[in-house]
Amino acid sequence: HYPRRRLEAEQIRDALLTVSGRLDTMMYGKPVPVHITPFMQGRGKPGKSGPIDGGGRRSIYQEVRRNFLEPMMLTFDRPLPSTTFGKRNVTNVPAQSLIMMNDPFVIQQAELMAKNLMRETKPVLEQRFDWIFERAYSRKPAAEEIAKAKEFISQLAKLHNINENDINDSLVIWSDYCHSIFNSKEFIYLI
Repeated sequence: HYPRRRLEAEQIRDALLTVSGRLDTMMYGKPVPVHITPFMQGRGKPGKSGPIDGGGRRSIYQEVRRNFLEPMMLTFDRPLPSTTFGKRNVTNVPAQSLIMMNDPFVIQQAELMAKNLMRETKPVLEQRFDWIFERAYSRKPAAEEIAKAKEFISQLAKLHNINENDINDSLVIWSDYCHSIFNSKEFIYLI
């Protein structure tokens, strides 16, 4: 038995890029400029912001600027570059759930995953759930999980005023469902 362990900030970000199909696996190269949000102000602010998804590059290739740190990475305990760390902190705080629910990068990756899902699968709910679970969790869903997923999809359809017959063609429903998968403990923890 191995104790449950949360993924590190870079691993979570890379997992989001992987399941959305956006991960660029090219090795080496220049660092990708940091994405500057409207809330990032201060001395030394770069003149140009990098892409919100870092061009799809792995987290190790993201530029780190001491005064302009990526909020998601900080929230998931990426060390501050101004101090040395022998061992990373591992916290479990409400801000992590809020970042996973509200961060524009996470929302963007959920939408990309939904677009790939709709392009690569037939409009059959069970096949779509299989595709999502295999990508996100590396396993097939259990019968109980499929039943709960169908119920959740129906609730999303009601929330967005979408007819039950139009569920398979609704990007907003599948984006919301993929987003909910990102917010599960199984996605960010090694169990």
